[in-house]
Amino acid sequence: MIIPEKQLQDESAEVEEAGRDQPEAANNAMDDAPPPAYSTHVQHTSSSSSTEFQPPSKPTNFLSLVLKDKPIRGCYVINPQMEIPPSLLPQLNTGETDQERKNLYLRTKDGSIDADIWLIGQEEATPRSGRRTTLSLSSADGSITAKINTVKVVAPFLLDIYSRDGRVTVLLPRSFHGSLLLKTRQSTKLSDDLLKQSTMLSTVEHTRRYFVGDVSHRLLGNDWDGDELKVVSRDGRIIIRYKDEAELPKIGFFSRIFSS
Repeated sequence: MIIPEKQLQDESAEVEEAGRDQPEAANNAMDDAPPPAYSTHVQHTSSSSSTEFQPPSKPTNFLSLVLKDKPIRGCYVINPQMEIPPSLLPQLNTGETDQERKNLYLRTKDGSIDADIWLIGQEEATPRSGRRTTLSLSSADGSITAKINTVKVVAPFLLDIYSRDGRVTVLLPRSFHGSLLLKTRQSTKLSDDLLKQSTMLSTVEHTRRYFVGDVSHRLLGNDWDGDELKVVSRDGRIIIRYKDEAELPKIGFFSRIFSS
């Protein structure tokens, strides 16, 4: 069969036009397609900056809080160097002199005490003035927990705790260097870290005495004016540990030897 030349030219033109339409259609399809997916995750960078350590509230001094039938719970920031006008000071306890006034005095007749205590010091150690920071906590019927935090270089302190029927837990700073007097008819437990730093001095009936730190060149008794902890509980357990230690395990190597 013979195809006329004009028909061949028409078919060739149609093929060429179809070839031109294919790239254009492909381009249109690409324009209509959604953009490629990308991750929306953004990496946040943080720079660590050191800030000066600050107590949680403004300090005070010679604070006295006495309740009858309520628990005492709170944070108490004590600056022993702060001067309070005499007219604003609480009345002295019976038989107490102005020199014996407590920097912190917490007492409740029927309730527990949970005290987070902060002691404010100075940038550098200063010559001893002969006066220790004195802290007194007592409850006639309730447990007592006392945590001691220190800021800068603090003066030696005396912490005196009495609980007639409740358990006493004390969390000491690592800087504590001084004597422990613990009296109870129940058990007494010191953490392993604290026992490693302590010298056992005596056990007489229900009273135990330790010295935390180097005792070789220190004087005890009435001549000792460094750190001191006194805890008396008639019918409650006594637990002492450093404040940055985890809670005492039920069974510890040193605890099994020295505690009962």
